[in-house]
Amino acid sequence: MSVLLWKFFYDASPTGLFNTILGWVGLGPFPWLQDSTWAMPSLVLAATWAGAGGTIIIYLAALTGVPPELYEAAEMDGAGIWRKIWHITLPQLRGVIYITLILQIIATAQVFLEPYLFTGGGPAHATITVLLLIYNYAFANSLGGNYGAATALSLMLAGFLAVFSLIYFRLTSSWSKS
Repeated sequence: MSVLLWKFFYDASPTGLFNTILGWVGLGPFPWLQDSTWAMPSLVLAATWAGAGGTIIIYLAALTGVPPELYEAAEMDGAGIWRKIWHITLPQLRGVIYITLILQIIATAQVFLEPYLFTGGGPAHATITVLLLIYNYAFANSLGGNYGAATALSLMLAGFLAVFSLIYFRLTSSWSKS
């Protein structure tokens, strides 16, 4: 359902929602999904909007775990809002930031739905992602897809993400310690 909504937003005609709003200030119309320059940033915006809810809930839940006494003590010491964020909030959320960052990186490497539904990888292959390429190798032809190439690329992606995660955990192991 949200794909239909975003397709309406990204309508390239002057009557599309984003083009109408930009037209009020003398900009546009822009070919959001039809131009290779605009297609990937448009998909990134839609994917970010679609995935932000879960991450926001995780951060809000983590924020409720920060003891209010820490903020009160910092205020008594004369700390402003930025010092409270830097010295209280961020250190208290360190573990959550540590985990959500790697999860977001892994999720970004596995983007499939938005390019597949919005553009199919076009225009001019500007929105091809690794998972969309794997899908195209395996299922683009009705019978006789290139399953070997799809499997090899899938294993390469899994291997890359495993090695990347291992390096990330090694480099950031001190972050997760209290």
